[in-house]
Amino acid sequence: MKHPVTILLTRVFSYGFYKVHAGLLLFLFVTFVSYAFFINTAGDIPPGAMAYFQQLITITLVSNPFILLLFFITCLLYNIKSWQYVLSQLSAPEQQFIFYSANAMRPEKQFFSWFCVQLHINIPAFAYAFFALFIGILWQHYLLPVLLFIYLFLLTAAGALICFRQANRFTGQSSSPALLWLSRQWKKPLPAIFLYHIAARHKLSYAITKALTALIIGTGLFRLLENPQRDLRAAGASVLFIALTHGVLIFREHHFERHYLRFMRNFPYSIPRVYLSSVLTHVLLLLPELTWLLLAFPPAMNVILVPSLIVYVQLLRSICYRYPVNMRSYLPVIFLLYGLLFWCIMFGGVYWLFPCCFIASVLFTARGYYRQE
Repeated sequence: MKHPVTILLTRVFSYGFYKVHAGLLLFLFVTFVSYAFFINTAGDIPPGAMAYFQQLITITLVSNPFILLLFFITCLLYNIKSWQYVLSQLSAPEQQFIFYSANAMRPEKQFFSWFCVQLHINIPAFAYAFFALFIGILWQHYLLPVLLFIYLFLLTAAGALICFRQANRFTGQSSSPALLWLSRQWKKPLPAIFLYHIAARHKLSYAITKALTALIIGTGLFRLLENPQRDLRAAGASVLFIALTHGVLIFREHHFERHYLRFMRNFPYSIPRVYLSSVLTHVLLLLPELTWLLLAFPPAMNVILVPSLIVYVQLLRSICYRYPVNMRSYLPVIFLLYGLLFWCIMFGGVYWLFPCCFIASVLFTARGYYRQE
């Protein structure tokens, strides 16, 4: 029989997490698994061939390391989201009784209770793991399903440890991110301030953005075509998609500047200095992607690809000066703009898009920087 405190913690945190994130669960797990059963192919396929294709996709889920890696990343992001929810609920005033009730138990019982909470939250992931194990046993693919179970148990234990440590802190005690604690004595130049803000407040957004860019790089879109001229177009489209995935972080940068660095507009900074500072910030933000470009492509292609990535992100940033109100008015504009840029790239406009986007970003910055509300 479960301990009453375990039942209480499960109802408060696990049930609450499912109520708040029902849509996220539907997208991440139901769609991911049902794809193997309801996929439709182009053209008329005989019923036997359709069953064969669906069977092939199902086997791929338990035999392909790349698919397993994608699921590992998805589970990690899902668990980080659950940890953030539980920690935020622990700091809520209505949950303060937990610090005086659950903490009365021995540490091992507390850890077991939090482990049960995390185990309950991870039920969708374990359901997929059991499905993978069943398919793996049928087709003699044992390694990847077993690794999946081990990985999920480690994530569950890590979440239980995080919640256990937070629940045993004093109510008024706060903890700062490790990066900020290590860097408290470092000098913080203007281009790096937003990166510290990401480390403090938006780690999940950063992780999701970098996971999406890794997915774009891993799919090998830039290698779809063999002709060098078309390869440049495919590589240019990949660079454009990488810039687009950073749209949310760029909007958060604008929000951070408007609310925390508003005093900077009183400084005698010229527009070229403001623009150069923004470029340096984005170079630091895009450092993994820029490193990949330098390693994956020859110098002749990097002459246009590397500056294009920076300028595309600068264009995202400068648009914020024109649409600074909320994300609802910002996202449609950048999707329409980047759809237009994509077709320009497909029609061979990689080279002339760079100066056009550069001029547009400079003009938006010059006209909007000192006219913000």
